[in-house]
Amino acid sequence: MTGRILRIEILRSGALSAAAGTALLGAALLYVAVDGWGGRWMLLALWQREFLFILWPMALGLGAWHAGRDRRSRTDELISTTARPRWQRGLPAAAAMALSAAVGYVLMYAAGVAQVGVFASYLPGQSVVIAGVGVLWMVSGAWLGMTVGALVPSRLTPAVTAVVGAAVAIVAITDRGYSHVPKVVHLLTPSPFGFWGDFVTVSGRVSAAHTVWLAGLAVTGLAGFVCATRTARLVGLLPAVVAAVVALALLPADRQRLPVPDPEAAALVCSSDAGLQVCVARVHATALADLREPARQALATLSAKLPQAPMSVRETPASWYDAQPRPQPRDTLLVDLELDPWGGAKATPEELRWRLLDGAGTRPCPYIIGKPIAARSHHTARLAAAAWLIGGRPPSGEYGDAAFRAWEKLQSLPATEQRDRVTALREAALACDEVNLLEVLVGDSR
Repeated sequence: MTGRILRIEILRSGALSAAAGTALLGAALLYVAVDGWGGRWMLLALWQREFLFILWPMALGLGAWHAGRDRRSRTDELISTTARPRWQRGLPAAAAMALSAAVGYVLMYAAGVAQVGVFASYLPGQSVVIAGVGVLWMVSGAWLGMTVGALVPSRLTPAVTAVVGAAVAIVAITDRGYSHVPKVVHLLTPSPFGFWGDFVTVSGRVSAAHTVWLAGLAVTGLAGFVCATRTARLVGLLPAVVAAVVALALLPADRQRLPVPDPEAAALVCSSDAGLQVCVARVHATALADLREPARQALATLSAKLPQAPMSVRETPASWYDAQPRPQPRDTLLVDLELDPWGGAKATPEELRWRLLDGAGTRPCPYIIGKPIAARSHHTARLAAAAWLIGGRPPSGEYGDAAFRAWEKLQSLPATEQRDRVTALREAALACDEVNLLEVLVGDSR
């Protein structure tokens, strides 16, 4: 009997349309931003959670609209005279809206899975958990909206509820620096994560805290809709209050501690062909084939033109601007990779070769951060050194013209001195000594 009642409720209400609308809108939002998550499970889950700033207010508004169905059909007084208590009359409608919100969000996730499942090389378990917690956000939003719609029976209630929910979500997203909004607001909003790249995950403790919070919020929302008396509704606030206290006790003190490193994503996958070893992170394993030939060319160039050349290429998960200055390995070329949505390297083979040979096979050093003049000299010298190794004009761009002038000046020197200067630049860059690389490369005082 219960299943039959629920089936009738789903068919006679707007639940099916709401689920379809949520799925279609969510899928459209995802694919507009496919460059940000394509081919990566964790980023799919995080982007989907990010779009809750649109979908959660939508669930609030749909819940408030559904709660006013009897009033709009002018049957509310008739239904209230039936012998069945309010909770029995309200539960089927609440269950229908919960299923609608959950199914719509799951179908949105399935639309992303259709892309990621083809091109991804690594599935972190927490990505599925993060998506599952998003389902709870949708259910709690629908039930909270139904409570508001029941308590404020007005034609404007659904629209106002959705707008207020959107305002809260947008403020929480756009003010993640905590300059105006208390930390508690950020940590208990649908999208507290942001994006930190491919090598981090969200700890199980954080997901558990959000689950506790959302379970309490959902119970409060359901109680507010199905309870008939003010006292019962006030008591129904307790689950949300208790859940918020427990969740905040579990959550880290600030948003910057929400991500944790994922060693499985950063684990190396290597290819050794004809003595050439090229390694990429597991999460980027599909780009290994794209990196192999540019890596071979870069290693051959360095071996032919400089002493003590590196013998292998390895992707590193650490961004150069996040690290403390420390010496770089002499025998390995370190490279940063970005994936395109289809599992390959975002850069072209030629761009990868220039990137590998930038700074004579080194990475930039973080001591230039916050120093625009030093940074310009640093990157100009690095690009000019790459041009000398490749034997061609530097590509156009922010430092292209300055690097071209430095390259021309370097070429005007005797061949032996050219090699010595590029070697000196490489040594300084490997050590990350705080020196002016442009002066090392083409300066007069050497």
